[in-house]
Amino acid sequence: MATLVIKKRTGNLKSIKRIFAIALMVIFYIQMWAANGPGFIEGTQLYVMANSGLTLRIGPSMNSESLGVVEFGSSVSVLNQPDSIQNTQKLNWVEGKWIYVEYDGVIGYMFDGYLSDLPMPIYEFEKCQMDLDLVYPLESWAEVNLGECKSQAVEAGTLKKVTDRFVGGEKMVRSHKNDDFKLELYLNDIRLMDAYHLLQSMIDSRARLQTFKDESTFIEDRDGELYKVKIDLDNPIEIRKLKSGDIKIVIRSDNYICSL
Repeated sequence: MATLVIKKRTGNLKSIKRIFAIALMVIFYIQMWAANGPGFIEGTQLYVMANSGLTLRIGPSMNSESLGVVEFGSSVSVLNQPDSIQNTQKLNWVEGKWIYVEYDGVIGYMFDGYLSDLPMPIYEFEKCQMDLDLVYPLESWAEVNLGECKSQAVEAGTLKKVTDRFVGGEKMVRSHKNDDFKLELYLNDIRLMDAYHLLQSMIDSRARLQTFKDESTFIEDRDGELYKVKIDLDNPIEIRKLKSGDIKIVIRSDNYICSL
């Protein structure tokens, strides 16, 4: 009996070690994903988020010959990726990789820091109609593109709050207290600069777009990783990467006319 007991304990210990090793591997890959952001799989349609368009090149580098410029808002298709182009690069504040894509029958490489699978705003109500008030364009974009949602309303004194939870895990919170309106949008499986480029795509005036860029402050953590962007407008904006990996966009406005 004693021998059997010893073997049983050893087996349990091996099982615990195996589970612990698997857990460490899972944590490693989660951390790697959080550092590099989501990858794009073969067949995914990506949209060009660079306002001036994005160059399609023969090779995976800025020095490679150009095959042409793909216009802002156009879509490209992700192809099977060679193993040789997995290193992450940073151009200004935009981090990404060179990926193998096809556009209109032409095959080449693009820097994916300016590509995103976020739906592009196509309706007028998803664009700024006056000044740089991005509250309503972003609210409209979420309602159009994030699918069905379950809403919960709370009212306490002068505070009114509506929380929408979308089928894909995204969340939008709209709160109104006195003359202060705040929109919070939580997006998953995207990079911080994807959210920044999404907001830029809602601005259809060059002058306003330049103001948006001029008023942007990029903030890194101690490891040199970009984790927050603040845009100091009349209706200030903050984009932040949360510990969960989700991206949170917050816009405040003193416009009390809202749908709550």
